[in-house]
Amino acid sequence: MNLHQLNVFRAIVETGSFSKAAAELCIAQSAVSYHIKLLEGEVGDPLFLRVKTRVYLTETGKVLWKHVEKIFHEVEAAKRAVVEMGYGQTGELHFGLGVSSLSDQLPGFLKHLKEICPRVSFNVVMGSSPQILESIRTNKLDLGIVSLPVESSDYVTHPLFYEEEEMVVIIRKESVKVTKTEITAEELVGLPLILYDKNTATRSSLDQFFQEADVTPFVFMEVDREETIMSLVKSGLGAAILPRCVPGLQEENDSLHFLKLKNAYLRREVGVALLNSATRPFLVEQALHLCRQHFHASRPSALKKSQVGRY
Repeated sequence: MNLHQLNVFRAIVETGSFSKAAAELCIAQSAVSYHIKLLEGEVGDPLFLRVKTRVYLTETGKVLWKHVEKIFHEVEAAKRAVVEMGYGQTGELHFGLGVSSLSDQLPGFLKHLKEICPRVSFNVVMGSSPQILESIRTNKLDLGIVSLPVESSDYVTHPLFYEEEEMVVIIRKESVKVTKTEITAEELVGLPLILYDKNTATRSSLDQFFQEADVTPFVFMEVDREETIMSLVKSGLGAAILPRCVPGLQEENDSLHFLKLKNAYLRREVGVALLNSATRPFLVEQALHLCRQHFHASRPSALKKSQVGRY
């Protein structure tokens, strides 16, 4: 017993005739008779009574018909569900953000995607670019924003923008005497630094900066979140170096100094990463399209004079 045989059975019931069922299904009448014979062989009883030019269900046929109606109702429901999923009407998007400075642009992206796909739900993960890439590779995420390049054929990437941002040293006001508007790499020697971990593009830029300046910094602690870094600086445990585009560095702060790190810049390309696959769900395609619209290089205004300390 298979769906094709049950579909032949259904056509006969709905048309009341073997010949009409054959015409509706575009098959020979002999094929219709063959499939019904197979069904009757499986159930062990006749399914139809033939009266002149019409056919009627036997008691066994009536029992089977009740189940066939339910079967094809579920088949149609399954088709609708798959179609709706394919067109992004429902489903869950697993999205990763590996460039934390773009966190303030995330709500607009999610809101726009929700407008296009009203019944979508989200699972958003934030972390370093390597963490996001590993989650994509293991199918925990559908796509993510990461620093480029990505040196692996497991992924396909779509560049979004290139940015160059000043690096800012963040120091607790009570910990030092401020005398000037910027600080050099040499002046950071001996100062305990709280930096991003080594798996981030920002840390790579800083390591290269110190190497070119022939300075060995005192890295007191490595952290992967700006919020944690700022909290540790406020507690007086050390100074931090962050790109100026990080949310929060453009706001007034009573407890911290923000100083430009001379000749230090974060230079990176940012893009979307996905698994290298021949096909993608509609929802993922829509998300990729909207990433191009909503995620762009931060262009914060200059630090206010009240924010810039004098070291």
